[in-house]
Amino acid sequence: MATQDLVVRIGGEGGEGIISCGEILSKAVVRGGLNIHAFRTFPAEMRGGLAMFQLRASDGEARSLKQSVDILCAVNHIAYHTYVQNIKSDGVLLYDPAVVNLDDRLGSRRRIEMPLEAISTEVTGSTRAKNMVAVGVLLNAFGTPVEYGTELIREFFGRKGDEIVNKNIGAIQAGYKFAAANLHDIQKPFQRQPDRDQILVTGNEAVALGAIAAKVDFVPGYPITPATPVFEFLCRELPKYGGHAVQFEDEIATLAAGIGASFAGKRVLTATSGPGLSLMSETLNLASMTECPITIVNVMRGGPSTGLPTKTEQSDLKFAIYGTSGESPRCIMAALGIYDCFWQTIRAVRIAEKYQLPVILLTDQALAYTSQNIPTPDLTGVELGERLVPQPGTPREGFRRYEVTDTGISAMPIPGIHDLPYMSTGLEHNETGAPNYTPANHELMTDKRFRKLKTLGRRVVQQAKVEEFEPEEAEVGVIGWGSTYGAIAESLDMIEEDTGLRVAHLHPRILSPLNEWRIRQFLGPLRKLIVPEENYTGQYAHFLKAKFGIKPIEIHKAHGVPFTAEELYAAIKEEL
Repeated sequence: MATQDLVVRIGGEGGEGIISCGEILSKAVVRGGLNIHAFRTFPAEMRGGLAMFQLRASDGEARSLKQSVDILCAVNHIAYHTYVQNIKSDGVLLYDPAVVNLDDRLGSRRRIEMPLEAISTEVTGSTRAKNMVAVGVLLNAFGTPVEYGTELIREFFGRKGDEIVNKNIGAIQAGYKFAAANLHDIQKPFQRQPDRDQILVTGNEAVALGAIAAKVDFVPGYPITPATPVFEFLCRELPKYGGHAVQFEDEIATLAAGIGASFAGKRVLTATSGPGLSLMSETLNLASMTECPITIVNVMRGGPSTGLPTKTEQSDLKFAIYGTSGESPRCIMAALGIYDCFWQTIRAVRIAEKYQLPVILLTDQALAYTSQNIPTPDLTGVELGERLVPQPGTPREGFRRYEVTDTGISAMPIPGIHDLPYMSTGLEHNETGAPNYTPANHELMTDKRFRKLKTLGRRVVQQAKVEEFEPEEAEVGVIGWGSTYGAIAESLDMIEEDTGLRVAHLHPRILSPLNEWRIRQFLGPLRKLIVPEENYTGQYAHFLKAKFGIKPIEIHKAHGVPFTAEELYAAIKEEL
């Protein structure tokens, strides 16, 4: 049987429980044996503005956000007005006639009156539970038993007492009953797999779980949207594994504390977003100069300045690579999806520890708040990476902390364990750590620090797994990075199905240092290269142009929401 997909978008006002509705629905649908891609977007304010939750459920892979929806559930008129054009021609509008006024843009699409406020008032005595009525309606549309929803109500609201629980359960059951009478023909013949060893997580939660799996000891943090949930999760969970998470007064102090902990031998990770990374830039230089391992997860959002704090953008790449004074080596990585957030966090910590440098792992707001069901990770045989420490019996006299080696990596003593004191300063220094400003020494030590990147390139980057698809006959290729992976892959599948043309695709996880040999090999047979990015200026394309002297076709999107496969399909097909 062909793969079945059902895409539902729920829209309403911030504070009406749209996100809670989507979260409960997502968990229930996963427990019902389907795979999901659940995207949410909301205003920066606590109340007001437009909130949207889109749930894509499939019995195959659900890899990206969809532009067109099977069902639009409009909880208010603004949601209808904003999203009516996204309903498929054979799709359905579910709307509350008390708050939504239809117009001719709906055309001949099917519409079903769904009196959320009236049902909520009848069952609970107020309109506050209308989002739970919507949960019941949509559970039925997905063919998910109502019991999954009522179980989740007890999990979500149990601490609020039986009265609240019973009212919400009543609202869900009333919505389910309404749908059974009016929406029975919407359900799809899904092939379900209810018994799976899987977890449902957001990108932020996957990063936090990766930090725990990497045996991070210390997480300094300062709240900043959209990275705050990483810190909140680790504040709650890391102490259970012997680690510590501490909030500081700002991002400058956060990274300074992280460097201090790293100097003392701890594995350190912190999470921030663009403005926070800007504040960390000077201290990031200190980590490079003192060769202290540290991992920074940068959850990108729309900028500049405060910008779009609750919207997505891939606009921090240039800053991550170049954005400090002087020349300070660091490794830049990007996660491709939710599952990848977990594994790349482990990898980032491992690289930081082994190569004694800062590693910046880039995710973004869409990835951070999107949830998917992923296989429960198996850590059997996973290498965590250990920093190089002095051998027992190393003499104190003449010890060289910053010894020049073939790899650029030198032994790093841990205070209280190795009796080998040394100076660790932001000033240029010689091999012992003593300040030294001579031209010859500066050249020697700069080369030593950057040699670690060359070693990293040989040992890790060239052997690293790269997501790739290279059909022999392909003359057009796409290079992407970060969370665009799912939308690009789906768009290329659509192009092949529609035209028969096969387009090559390369998606590196380590962006700097670049795997130049692998990219040159990919570029060799191509007549055209396309680089899609969620930013205004084409930052990765500029990086590739500088390295390889090429002129790629650039596709930019800086709307605060991610690419959809349909958008990329249209743009890439036009270039073909």
